[in-house]
Amino acid sequence: MDRWQVMEVIGMIDWIPWSDHYIVGIDSIDEQHRELFRRFNQVCDAVWDGQGKESIRNFLHYLAQYTQEHFGNEETNMRKHGYPAYEAHKKAHDSLVADVSVFVEKYETEDVPADVVVKVISDLGDWTRNHIRLMDQELGRFLQAQK
Repeated sequence: MDRWQVMEVIGMIDWIPWSDHYIVGIDSIDEQHRELFRRFNQVCDAVWDGQGKESIRNFLHYLAQYTQEHFGNEETNMRKHGYPAYEAHKKAHDSLVADVSVFVEKYETEDVPADVVVKVISDLGDWTRNHIRLMDQELGRFLQAQK
């Protein structure tokens, strides 16, 4: 039995699995991150099941909204507590927001091949994991020390 057959037998997999390695120690941020991972996995399942187009559109719109709200919350906390790495962290956020906006526009106006969509989702997952493990966990440690 190959990997995919095993997954069919045991049920849904996490394409982008959540792990305690991603915990930043701020409940509201951790909850938002878990929801983002859940959404990543939902869209990956939809693509895998051949239900991708509308699911991808919904995910991209969710992601555009999520980035605005989630990043806004983080940035508010950074400013409120005088986070010294605010500018670098905000620059990373702004870069992703711009990239997502460009891709959403492209997805809405062009026929984007499925392999490109899968690559973009995979890259977003990689960016998210790396950002959480580096910048967000550093922020979490700083905010916890402020309590």
